[in-house]
Formats: sequence, C-alpha cells, structure tokens
Amino acid sequence: MLKLRASDPESITLAGEEVPVRIRRSASAKRMILRICDMTGDVKLTVPKRASVRSAVRFMDENSAWLTKTRAAQTRAEQVEDGNHIHFRGRSLQLEFTGTSPRRVVLEGDRLVVGGPSDLAGKRLLTWLKAEARAQVQTASERHAETLGTHFTRIGIGDMRSRWGSCSSARTLKFNWRLIMAPDEVLDYVAAHEVAHLLEMNHSPRFWSHVMRCCPEFDRSRKWLKSKNGQALFKVRFD
Repeated sequence: MLKLRASDPESITLAGEEVPVRIRRSASAKRMILRICDMTGDVKLTVPKRASVRSAVRFMDENSAWLTKTRAAQTRAEQVEDGNHIHFRGRSLQLEFTGTSPRRVVLEGDRLVVGGPSDLAGKRLLTWLKAEARAQVQTASERHAETLGTHFTRIGIGDMRSRWGSCSSARTLKFNWRLIMAPDEVLDYVAAHEVAHLLEMNHSPRFWSHVMRCCPEFDRSRKWLKSKNGQALFKVRFD
C-alpha cells in the first residue's frame, strides 16, 4: 500500500452526513474502485498510483447516488444497550439492564436480564455469551468428533472479524463467540465443519462428506451464515 497524500479527501457528504473516506493508492490498480465497509459504513476508494485528487473527488461525486443507496440498504451496527434487542440461539430477546444486584445474567421469557451496575452490563453480558458459546460448541464438537472417530485437544473462543471457526495443526478448535446468537443448527454446522478439518485440512469432496455425516442438511446453515443473517451478527457491538 502506498502512502496517502495530505491532499487526499478524508470524507464525503452523503444525504447530509459526513462519511469517512479511506483511500488506498495501488500501483497495480488500473481503475478506481469504490466499496463500502460492512462494519462501519465508511467509503473505501482504491485508486491508481498516479490518479489525481481532483479525479478521485469527481469519481466519488459521480457515484454519490450509488453510495447513498448502498449505505442505506446496509444493516447498521447494533449497539448493545438497555432496551435494545439481541439474538440468542436464534431468538430475539430484549435486554434489560437492572442497575442493581444480583450481578448475573438471567434469561426470563423473551428478556435477557443483566444485573449489577449498568455501566458494566455490556461487559458482563459479553462474558456470559462467551461462556454460553463455549458450552454449546464444546458439546457439539464432542458429538461430531465421536461420529467421525477423531478427537481434538481443546476448544477456544474468540471474536474473529470475518471467520466463524478454525482448526489448527495442534488439533485446537477455535470458534467465534457470535455463533451463540445464531440458530442452534447453524452453530452445530460450524462445529461439524471444524471437526471435519481434523480429518481433512482442506475443502475436498472427502471433507464435505465428513460434514454431511454430521449434518445432513448443512448447506442450509452454510447459506444462512453467508447471507445478511450472518453479516448482521458481526455488527453487534458492545462498546
């Protein structure tokens, strides 16, 4: 990536809103390319090395209608706050931050009640969700490992920006905690996917046959994750 010039535009006005612009100057780019960040809604512009600032601004202006329409169609990041909703195992639950003791998270019907100081409620909820995710993927992974006659060394929980799981050569399985917000069958498919990698570290037909043994209808869950449903889970924010 080449250094940006001081004169490069830092924002563009779309529908009355100042939107940050991130410019990447590329020696290999043959033309200008506009994208919108799924996470932030920021504009990303790739430009050829010798493109002028004036031409970059003109290109964005000419495509402002497309930028406005595309940003409006995006699912915006959801902030975890009292009264908002969050998905848990496929269900939409309303959050209630009590601000009082006891300091615990309790599922009550269609509400997720988080006790303790409200300013720490988001952190407490995140810790609880990660623990729930670990328990669910641990159970699913053990079941699938037994089905395939294999084993893993341990389970890890993380917050990867674009991946749902991984399998290392040390036989460690790592999963994105955000899977706990998806329907149970989706989490189950990801567990099967990573367990299958213990036998095949690739995506060959043999690999998919292992996944099929564990989850005969895995393709439906796979499509769910690749759709806007999966994208929306990455946009839940706790800060």
